[in-house]
Parts: sequence; C-alpha cells; structure tokens
Amino acid sequence: MNNSGSAIVTVIVVVAFISILATTILYVSGTNFYMKMTDLHTKESFYEAETALEEIKAFLMEQAAEAGREAYMDVMIRYASTDGYTRYALYQNRFFALLNEKWEEERTPVGGTERTYLETLASLISSYPVAPIDPSAASALSLDMSIPNAGSMELHAEDGYALLRGLIFTYTKDGYTTMISTDFIISVPEMNWGVDSYQSTWDVSANLERDTVDMTDCVQYYNWTKQ
Repeated sequence: MNNSGSAIVTVIVVVAFISILATTILYVSGTNFYMKMTDLHTKESFYEAETALEEIKAFLMEQAAEAGREAYMDVMIRYASTDGYTRYALYQNRFFALLNEKWEEERTPVGGTERTYLETLASLISSYPVAPIDPSAASALSLDMSIPNAGSMELHAEDGYALLRGLIFTYTKDGYTTMISTDFIISVPEMNWGVDSYQSTWDVSANLERDTVDMTDCVQYYNWTKQ
C-alpha cells in the first residue's frame, strides 16, 4: 500500500531482463560460431576431396599434352601432301589413339601386371598411400558401378572428345564428409595449322614454337556433383 519493497521488485525485473538479453546474445553468438565452424570444416573436407581429383586432372592434362605433341609431329611429316581438312582429321584420330594407348600403358606398368581402372586412378593420388582402395579408410576413391566400364577411357573421336566416367571421391574429416562424383571430358587440343603466305616449304623444327598446342580447357570436369 505504501510502495514498500518496490525497489527490489524493480531490480529483480531489470536483472531478469538483462539475463534474458544476455542469454539471447550468447545463444546467437554460439549459433553463429557453430555455423562458422561447420562451414570451415565443410570447406576443408571439400578442398581435400577436390585436391585428389585435381591430381587426376593434372595427370590427364599431361597425357593429353603428350598425345597432342606426338599427333602433331605425325601430321607434320605428311603436311605437304594433305589439305587442311585432312590434316585436322588425321591429327584428331591420331590424338585419341595415342591418348588411349597412354592410358592403357598406365594400367600396365613396365614389368608389372595389369591393374584395374580403380587401382590405376588411385595410384595417381599422392595423398592416398595404397591401392586398391580400403573401404574403411576416411578417404576413398571409388567408381560408379551403375556406369558400364566406369574408369575406362571412352573414345568419341567422331565428336571430338574422350570421356573418363564415373569417378567418386569421398573425404571425411572431423566427422564432416564430402563426396564428389564427376566425369572428365578430354577434347582435342586446339592447333594453329596456318602457314605464312610467303613460305614455300615447311621446316618442322623451325615452326614448332609458332604452332604450339593450346592446352587451355582441354581437360574439364563433366557431370560434376557434390554431396
């Protein structure tokens, strides 16, 4: 009746309000921190998985570059006796034949036995210590068995590309798992077949520097998905 005790009630209300506000702030901060840590672990897992596939891509680019150079030299030998269309057709067919040969050679190391497609691909990943893949390992390369001949080099020379299909790489770190599935599409390296108008003869050694293989975008991911 005479407002006795109103001060302590006010203090209790203010303390309760501050407590609720502080709890809300802590909860939001904790949630934000958890989301950032989840994002960090997810990105780490993704980049580790992507690194393995980048190693395979680098190998395919090297193989494509070698096949392109050899196909180029083979066509240049017959340059004078062929027209532009014939040169490109010969170059394209020879490129894919060499690419397939190199892939099959990789499967059978000198003095060794023929490896499976999975064992061959696993051997290209420096971060993975053994092949074949151990299913219980945190990191695992596998092939999509729903795709016929997954891991083989499919040649589509008439369409100007080759496919390495059905690769799946799974990486787990700190309880976070990333699974990337992809194919690799390999196109014919672009080539400059032009000749200077004043040039009457073709000196291969003199023109290799000018007519170089363009490896830009020669090997690309195809049907790439991430989970």
